[in-house]
Amino acid sequence: MNPLRALVNGRAEALVPAASRLQYGDGLFETIPIQDGRLLLWPAHVRRLTAGARRLGLDPVDPALLAAEAEGLAAGFGLAILKVVLVRGALGRGYRPEPAPTDRILTVWPWSRRPPADDKAPVFWCRTRLARQPLLAGLKHLNRLEQVLAQREFTDPYWEGLMQDTQGWVVEGTMTNLFLVEHGVLVTPTLDQAGVAGVMRDRIIERARESGIEVRVDGLTNARVMQADEVFLCNSVIGARAVLKLAERSWRPGPVTSRIQDALRTGGDAPAL
Repeated sequence: MNPLRALVNGRAEALVPAASRLQYGDGLFETIPIQDGRLLLWPAHVRRLTAGARRLGLDPVDPALLAAEAEGLAAGFGLAILKVVLVRGALGRGYRPEPAPTDRILTVWPWSRRPPADDKAPVFWCRTRLARQPLLAGLKHLNRLEQVLAQREFTDPYWEGLMQDTQGWVVEGTMTNLFLVEHGVLVTPTLDQAGVAGVMRDRIIERARESGIEVRVDGLTNARVMQADEVFLCNSVIGARAVLKLAERSWRPGPVTSRIQDALRTGGDAPAL
């Protein structure tokens, strides 16, 4: 499948250079829903890109330029997905980077039909483990081989898989962040050693606290997930989605998950499907 629209460094017909540091995964990306030409949670995505670029030492990208390119690509789409990729500029081969302007790759894709519409589709425990690396923890960097290997472990009807790190702590889904509900308290895993600090995760924490729901960030074990009162997963495309089946455990749709979903819809944070 090819993108519906694309820009590489502002040019519609440009190709990614063969020497691009994409070959090292040396960059960052964001996945942003487009609804009626609007880029949902765009300021939050730009903040995360900016912070991530600073951590990786990428040459800064003008936010106004990025916004103009993104808005131009998004115009006219009722429902689609924008992917923004920032890659360290390349002046030659080798791991050691030389100062160079950051490359921008923006693509628009058809709206994804995955995960399936069936809310009862189960979630899978992945065997692939996430490496612990605090220098990269939280970043949505381009090195996604762990997620690729994890997603090869499961097929339909599973719509997502949960991943642990190499010490056994539950971190996230392959493409989602994780939340539990324990006695009315919302709990999400610590991401100081591995995982992606999702834009939707941050917004859910914000919306929950606005609604008077207590939120905790904590280390989570497999057993604690299985014993939770409610479990849901989130990202910018799916919003918040309840987990109703995981291994031998089943759940009913829960009141805290429903409150979060309502808050996201009311706030215009998630696609209205």
